[in-house]
Amino acid sequence: MPHIELRALDDDDRDAAFQAVAASTSGWPRAAFDDRAAFDRWAGDVTVDARAIIEDGAVVGVAAALDVDGDREILLAVAPSSHDDTSTEALRLLTAQEPERPLYACVSATDDPSHAVLARIGFVEHERDGDDVVYVLPPTLE
Repeated sequence: MPHIELRALDDDDRDAAFQAVAASTSGWPRAAFDDRAAFDRWAGDVTVDARAIIEDGAVVGVAAALDVDGDREILLAVAPSSHDDTSTEALRLLTAQEPERPLYACVSATDDPSHAVLARIGFVEHERDGDDVVYVLPPTLE
């Protein structure tokens, strides 16, 4: 497996990150951008904690946590050329760095790979919202 890490998304990462998001087949509705300007506005929003997904030193996607209607939600978009385990490892890192629980994720009902990645990390289906499925990572008892 390649070395995967997350780092703050900076200006130098944005070209590669946008290309990865545009190429991604993921159906995460909040990671859909019509153009680079829309991506830059989203990434620069103070309510979005965007991180570059780094695979063996190269930017291959974006992981983010953001507030949506008072809840904390995460999203992930990874280039199709990345390693098969990159999405799972990036999501594991993101959930470990994001302290708020419950933590939500919303994906297209037809995005089977994203459903599998969320399930591997411990997310469970919370509700269906039209063509999307909302998942939750509930708080754990210690």
